[in-house]
Amino acid sequence: MLTEQQHQHFKTFGFVVLRQLFTRDELAVINREFDHGLESAYRHLPFDGTVRHWVTMMGKSTPFFASLLEDNRLCGVAEQLYGEDALGVAADANRYVGNTGWHPDTHSIHQYGIKFAFYLQPVGPETGALRVIPGSHRNPYHGELRKVMPELGLHVAEVPSHVCVSEPGDVVGFDLRLWHASYGGSSDRRMCTCVYYNNPRTPEETETTRSQGANNGKATAKYNRPGDPLVDPYWLANPEGSPKRQRWLDRLLELGFYQDATGDDS
Repeated sequence: MLTEQQHQHFKTFGFVVLRQLFTRDELAVINREFDHGLESAYRHLPFDGTVRHWVTMMGKSTPFFASLLEDNRLCGVAEQLYGEDALGVAADANRYVGNTGWHPDTHSIHQYGIKFAFYLQPVGPETGALRVIPGSHRNPYHGELRKVMPELGLHVAEVPSHVCVSEPGDVVGFDLRLWHASYGGSSDRRMCTCVYYNNPRTPEETETTRSQGANNGKATAKYNRPGDPLVDPYWLANPEGSPKRQRWLDRLLELGFYQDATGDDS
Protein backbone atom coordinates (compact mmCIF):
# COMPACT_ATOMS: atom_id res chain seq x y z
CA MET A 1 0.00 0.00 0.00
CA LEU A 2 1.12 3.53 -0.72
CA THR A 3 1.64 5.92 2.16
CA GLU A 4 -0.59 8.98 2.20
CA GLN A 5 2.31 11.04 0.85
CA GLN A 6 2.97 8.57 -1.98
CA HIS A 7 -0.74 8.44 -2.77
CA GLN A 8 -0.95 12.22 -3.06
CA HIS A 9 2.23 12.28 -5.15
CA PHE A 10 0.72 9.79 -7.59
CA LYS A 11 -2.58 11.65 -7.84
CA THR A 12 -0.82 15.00 -8.37
CA PHE A 13 2.09 14.05 -10.61
CA GLY A 14 0.95 10.72 -12.08
CA PHE A 15 3.81 8.50 -10.87
CA VAL A 16 5.55 7.10 -7.81
CA VAL A 17 8.91 5.35 -7.32
CA LEU A 18 8.94 2.35 -4.97
CA ARG A 19 12.50 1.65 -3.87
CA GLN A 20 13.80 -1.93 -3.56
CA LEU A 21 10.43 -3.62 -3.87
CA PHE A 22 12.10 -6.84 -5.05
CA THR A 23 14.71 -8.71 -3.04
CA ARG A 24 18.06 -9.90 -4.39
CA ASP A 25 16.77 -13.50 -4.52
CA GLU A 26 13.66 -12.40 -6.41
CA LEU A 27 15.80 -10.46 -8.88
CA ALA A 28 17.82 -13.60 -9.58
CA VAL A 29 14.60 -15.47 -10.42
CA ILE A 30 13.31 -12.55 -12.51
CA ASN A 31 16.52 -12.48 -14.56
CA ARG A 32 16.43 -16.25 -15.19
CA GLU A 33 12.80 -16.18 -16.27
CA PHE A 34 13.40 -13.06 -18.37
CA ASP A 35 16.12 -14.79 -20.39
CA HIS A 36 14.11 -17.99 -20.77
CA GLY A 37 10.85 -16.26 -21.74
CA LEU A 38 12.31 -13.99 -24.40
CA GLU A 39 14.68 -16.56 -25.89
CA SER A 40 11.81 -19.05 -26.17
CA ALA A 41 9.50 -16.50 -27.81
CA TYR A 42 12.13 -15.39 -30.34
CA ARG A 43 13.81 -18.62 -31.40
CA HIS A 44 13.04 -17.51 -34.96
CA LEU A 45 14.64 -14.09 -34.49
CA PRO A 46 17.56 -14.09 -32.01
CA PHE A 47 18.22 -10.73 -30.40
CA ASP A 48 20.97 -8.75 -32.17
CA GLY A 49 20.50 -5.29 -30.68
CA THR A 50 18.61 -3.84 -33.64
CA VAL A 51 14.97 -4.91 -33.09
CA ARG A 52 12.95 -4.67 -29.87
CA HIS A 53 11.79 -7.96 -28.34
CA TRP A 54 8.61 -8.08 -26.26
CA VAL A 55 6.54 -10.90 -24.78
CA THR A 56 3.95 -11.37 -22.04
CA MET A 57 5.35 -13.57 -19.25
CA MET A 58 2.30 -15.40 -17.98
CA GLY A 59 2.98 -19.04 -18.83
CA LYS A 60 3.89 -22.15 -16.85
CA SER A 61 7.60 -21.78 -17.66
CA THR A 62 7.84 -18.32 -16.03
CA PRO A 63 5.96 -18.86 -12.74
CA PHE A 64 7.31 -15.88 -10.82
CA PHE A 65 6.33 -13.44 -13.57
CA ALA A 66 2.97 -15.18 -13.91
CA SER A 67 2.32 -14.59 -10.20
CA LEU A 68 3.21 -10.91 -10.18
CA LEU A 69 -0.19 -9.51 -11.10
CA GLU A 70 -1.59 -11.13 -7.96
CA ASP A 71 1.35 -10.03 -5.78
CA ASN A 72 -0.14 -7.69 -3.18
CA ARG A 73 2.86 -5.35 -3.42
CA LEU A 74 1.52 -4.45 -6.88
CA CYS A 75 -2.18 -5.31 -7.02
CA GLY A 76 -2.67 -3.81 -3.53
CA VAL A 77 -1.48 -0.46 -4.87
CA ALA A 78 -3.65 -0.75 -8.00
CA GLU A 79 -6.70 -1.51 -5.84
CA GLN A 80 -5.85 1.37 -3.50
CA LEU A 81 -5.81 3.74 -6.47
CA TYR A 82 -8.69 2.39 -8.57
CA GLY A 83 -10.81 0.27 -6.25
CA GLU A 84 -10.97 -3.42 -5.37
CA ASP A 85 -12.39 -4.20 -8.81
CA ALA A 86 -9.24 -2.94 -10.63
CA LEU A 87 -8.24 -5.40 -13.37
CA GLY A 88 -4.88 -7.16 -13.70
CA VAL A 89 -4.16 -7.27 -17.44
CA ALA A 90 -0.61 -8.35 -18.28
CA ALA A 91 2.96 -8.90 -17.09
CA ASP A 92 5.65 -8.61 -19.76
CA ALA A 93 9.35 -8.41 -20.56
CA ASN A 94 11.13 -6.15 -23.05
CA ARG A 95 14.55 -5.84 -24.63
CA TYR A 96 14.56 -2.25 -25.89
CA VAL A 97 16.77 -0.77 -28.56
CA GLY A 98 17.65 2.95 -28.44
CA ASN A 99 15.44 5.84 -27.38
CA THR A 100 11.68 5.75 -26.84
CA GLY A 101 9.69 8.78 -27.96
CA TRP A 102 7.12 10.68 -25.92
CA HIS A 103 3.75 8.93 -25.60
CA PRO A 104 1.01 7.87 -23.16
CA ASP A 105 0.03 4.19 -22.90
CA THR A 106 -3.62 4.73 -23.72
CA HIS A 107 -5.50 6.25 -26.65
CA SER A 108 -8.05 8.07 -24.49
CA ILE A 109 -8.14 10.04 -21.25
CA HIS A 110 -11.15 7.85 -20.37
CA GLN A 111 -9.14 4.59 -20.43
CA TYR A 112 -6.68 4.44 -17.57
CA GLY A 113 -4.88 2.44 -14.92
CA ILE A 114 -1.33 1.93 -13.65
CA LYS A 115 1.79 0.40 -15.16
CA PHE A 116 4.58 -0.81 -12.87
CA ALA A 117 7.94 -0.76 -14.65
CA PHE A 118 11.19 -2.26 -13.33
CA TYR A 119 14.58 -2.39 -15.00
CA LEU A 120 17.13 -5.18 -14.68
CA GLN A 121 20.08 -2.78 -15.00
CA PRO A 122 20.79 0.55 -13.29
CA VAL A 123 19.34 3.34 -15.45
CA GLY A 124 19.86 7.10 -15.37
CA PRO A 125 19.38 10.23 -17.52
CA GLU A 126 21.77 9.07 -20.26
CA THR A 127 21.14 5.32 -20.02
CA GLY A 128 17.44 4.87 -20.67
CA ALA A 129 15.74 5.73 -17.40
CA LEU A 130 12.02 6.41 -17.61
CA ARG A 131 11.30 10.11 -18.16
CA VAL A 132 7.86 11.46 -17.26
CA ILE A 133 6.07 14.79 -17.67
CA PRO A 134 4.56 15.29 -14.20
CA GLY A 135 0.84 16.04 -14.22
CA SER A 136 0.36 15.10 -17.88
CA HIS A 137 -2.11 12.34 -16.95
CA ARG A 138 -4.82 14.93 -16.37
CA ASN A 139 -6.69 17.30 -18.67
CA PRO A 140 -6.29 19.93 -19.96
CA TYR A 141 -2.52 19.27 -19.93
CA HIS A 142 -2.82 15.73 -21.34
CA GLY A 143 -4.99 16.85 -24.23
CA GLU A 144 -2.82 19.86 -24.98
CA LEU A 145 0.27 17.66 -25.25
CA ARG A 146 -1.56 15.27 -27.55
CA LYS A 147 -2.24 18.21 -29.88
CA VAL A 148 1.17 19.88 -29.85
CA MET A 149 3.74 17.15 -29.19
CA PRO A 150 3.90 15.97 -32.83
CA GLU A 151 4.30 19.56 -34.02
CA LEU A 152 7.07 20.54 -31.59
CA GLY A 153 9.60 18.20 -33.18
CA LEU A 154 11.73 18.20 -30.03
CA HIS A 155 14.39 15.60 -29.26
CA VAL A 156 13.41 13.34 -26.35
CA ALA A 157 15.89 15.01 -23.99
CA GLU A 158 14.74 18.54 -24.91
CA VAL A 159 11.29 18.13 -23.36
CA PRO A 160 11.13 19.32 -19.72
CA SER A 161 10.62 16.21 -17.61
CA HIS A 162 11.48 14.24 -14.49
CA VAL A 163 13.98 11.37 -14.81
CA CYS A 164 13.15 8.31 -12.69
CA VAL A 165 16.66 7.07 -11.88
CA SER A 166 16.45 3.48 -10.66
CA GLU A 167 18.44 0.44 -9.57
CA PRO A 168 17.46 -3.22 -9.99
CA GLY A 169 14.77 -3.90 -7.41
CA ASP A 170 13.16 -0.45 -7.75
CA VAL A 171 9.71 -0.17 -9.35
CA VAL A 172 8.19 2.91 -11.00
CA GLY A 173 4.40 3.03 -11.03
CA PHE A 174 2.78 5.50 -13.44
CA ASP A 175 -0.67 6.37 -14.72
CA LEU A 176 -1.20 4.97 -18.22
CA ARG A 177 -2.23 8.46 -19.36
CA LEU A 178 1.07 10.02 -18.25
CA TRP A 179 3.35 11.16 -21.07
CA HIS A 180 6.66 9.31 -20.79
CA ALA A 181 9.80 8.44 -22.79
CA SER A 182 13.41 7.31 -22.40
CA TYR A 183 16.72 8.58 -23.70
CA GLY A 184 20.17 7.05 -24.17
CA GLY A 185 19.09 3.45 -23.79
CA SER A 186 21.60 0.79 -24.72
CA SER A 187 21.09 -1.74 -27.48
CA ASP A 188 19.67 -4.10 -24.84
CA ARG A 189 17.68 -2.19 -22.22
CA ARG A 190 15.86 -4.76 -20.11
CA MET A 191 12.56 -3.60 -18.67
CA CYS A 192 9.60 -5.52 -17.28
CA THR A 193 6.09 -4.26 -16.59
CA CYS A 194 2.84 -5.22 -14.86
CA VAL A 195 -0.31 -3.45 -16.03
CA TYR A 196 -3.65 -2.88 -14.30
CA TYR A 197 -6.73 -1.19 -15.76
CA ASN A 198 -9.50 0.68 -14.05
CA ASN A 199 -12.70 -1.36 -14.29
CA PRO A 200 -14.76 0.83 -16.66
CA ARG A 201 -17.99 2.12 -15.18
CA THR A 202 -19.40 4.60 -17.69
CA PRO A 203 -20.39 3.91 -21.32
CA GLU A 204 -17.50 6.11 -22.47
CA GLU A 205 -14.97 4.26 -20.29
CA THR A 206 -16.34 0.91 -21.47
CA GLU A 207 -16.12 1.86 -25.14
CA THR A 208 -12.55 3.15 -24.87
CA THR A 209 -11.43 0.09 -22.87
CA ARG A 210 -12.89 -2.20 -25.52
CA SER A 211 -10.98 -0.24 -28.15
CA GLN A 212 -7.78 -0.54 -26.12
CA GLY A 213 -8.27 -4.29 -25.85
CA ALA A 214 -8.68 -4.62 -29.60
CA ASN A 215 -5.49 -2.62 -30.12
CA ASN A 216 -3.58 -4.72 -27.58
CA GLY A 217 -4.45 -7.82 -29.55
CA LYS A 218 -2.23 -6.60 -32.41
CA ALA A 219 0.90 -6.52 -30.25
CA THR A 220 2.35 -9.93 -31.10
CA ALA A 221 2.25 -9.16 -34.82
CA LYS A 222 3.74 -5.71 -34.20
CA TYR A 223 6.69 -7.28 -32.37
CA ASN A 224 7.46 -9.96 -34.97
CA ARG A 225 5.51 -12.88 -33.51
CA PRO A 226 2.43 -13.11 -35.76
CA GLY A 227 0.13 -15.93 -34.78
CA ASP A 228 1.22 -16.02 -31.14
CA PRO A 229 -1.52 -15.38 -28.54
CA LEU A 230 -1.26 -12.17 -26.55
CA VAL A 231 -1.42 -14.07 -23.25
CA ASP A 232 -0.45 -17.68 -22.54
CA PRO A 233 -3.57 -19.91 -22.42
CA TYR A 234 -2.18 -21.46 -19.22
CA TRP A 235 -2.69 -18.20 -17.33
CA LEU A 236 -6.16 -17.81 -18.81
CA ALA A 237 -7.09 -21.31 -17.66
CA ASN A 238 -6.45 -20.19 -14.05
CA PRO A 239 -5.35 -23.69 -12.94
CA GLU A 240 -4.89 -22.62 -9.30
CA GLY A 241 -8.50 -21.42 -9.19
CA SER A 242 -7.62 -17.91 -8.04
CA PRO A 243 -10.88 -15.99 -7.36
CA LYS A 244 -9.16 -12.66 -8.04
CA ARG A 245 -7.79 -13.79 -11.40
CA GLN A 246 -11.11 -15.33 -12.37
CA ARG A 247 -12.87 -12.05 -11.65
CA TRP A 248 -10.34 -10.26 -13.87
CA LEU A 249 -10.75 -12.83 -16.64
CA ASP A 250 -14.53 -12.74 -16.58
CA ARG A 251 -14.60 -8.96 -16.88
CA LEU A 252 -11.80 -8.70 -19.47
CA LEU A 253 -13.34 -11.38 -21.68
CA GLU A 254 -16.61 -9.47 -21.42
CA LEU A 255 -14.72 -6.42 -22.67
CA GLY A 256 -13.26 -8.30 -25.64
CA PHE A 257 -9.75 -9.03 -24.33
CA TYR A 258 -7.71 -12.19 -25.02
CA GLN A 259 -9.94 -13.43 -27.84
CA ASP A 260 -6.91 -14.67 -29.79
CA ALA A 261 -5.99 -17.00 -26.95
CA THR A 262 -9.48 -18.33 -26.23
CA GLY A 263 -10.73 -18.85 -29.75
CA ASP A 264 -13.83 -16.82 -28.90
CA ASP A 265 -14.46 -14.20 -31.59
CA SER A 266 -17.85 -13.14 -30.33
